[in-house]
Amino acid sequence: MSILLPANLQQCPSPSLSPSTPLFSTSPSTAFSFVGTRMRDLRLVTSCVASVQSTVTNGSAAPAAPVVVEREQIRLGLPSKGRMAADSIDLLKDCQLFVKQVNPRQYVAEIPQLPNTEVWFQRPKDIVRKLLSGDLDLGIVGLDTLCEYGQENEDLIIVHEALNFGDCHLSIAIPNHGIYETINSLKELAEMPQWSEERPLRVATGFTYLGPKFMEEKGIQHVTFSTADGALEAAPAMGIADCILDLVSSGTTLKENNLKEIEGGVVLESQAALVASRRALTERKGALKTVHEILERLEAHLKADGQFTVRTLLL
Repeated sequence: MSILLPANLQQCPSPSLSPSTPLFSTSPSTAFSFVGTRMRDLRLVTSCVASVQSTVTNGSAAPAAPVVVEREQIRLGLPSKGRMAADSIDLLKDCQLFVKQVNPRQYVAEIPQLPNTEVWFQRPKDIVRKLLSGDLDLGIVGLDTLCEYGQENEDLIIVHEALNFGDCHLSIAIPNHGIYETINSLKELAEMPQWSEERPLRVATGFTYLGPKFMEEKGIQHVTFSTADGALEAAPAMGIADCILDLVSSGTTLKENNLKEIEGGVVLESQAALVASRRALTERKGALKTVHEILERLEAHLKADGQFTVRTLLL
């Protein structure tokens, strides 16, 4: 478990520092780390607010989102349905943050332990989009959703990368029979003589940003992607795709549909993460205090579960 604190929220930055790469890696650069030690550095978050606000105002941190809309409430986005929704609420409850929802059909709730904070239940991809638009300030989403819909936008900050639920990985899977029977790696798949500019490798996926980006980074040519949101495992059998790119947890569904993962085909390791808008943290009154409180409670929960690691990251 890792608690990730952006360096410009921990240390008063020098005005000469330029913003660095946004946090989208599950193995980010580490300035320092320690295990089993109390997170005294959280105290520095509040003391550095003025300095961070100053750097944004003076232009040393390029704004990547619209101006923060004026409102008093801090908005936290949570998944509205499914296992991620239940696990998010359970995690908050373990941290003694109880989501109070008057009507289960309502999309808004509150956490009495976090004054002036609203909870908004949204689809995960909409949480990311509304963090970027300024309609949400914080959110819990999977890293896969964050990377697909955030697309490396500098306004998105991963506050905590490992909430210990929603574990899965985004992976390429091919049929385990026919011409693919002896193909066991991405390299072998790419070198199959069948693929050409006229007849490219057809990939069915819902990840139309991460998929092409991954193939380009691997230097694989003659690939085309088709958009699909459900029942991807049927696409190769139906003849509408040669392989799929999808989230995998246990791998059982792949096996039941005569598909297999291949070496070098994992695009991203994912689990639930706490994400924030950089602009909200620097410009919205009370946002940093809310993040501070959530991290303090996460500290207590993680200490109860066992060891944890704290890292300071450079933005």
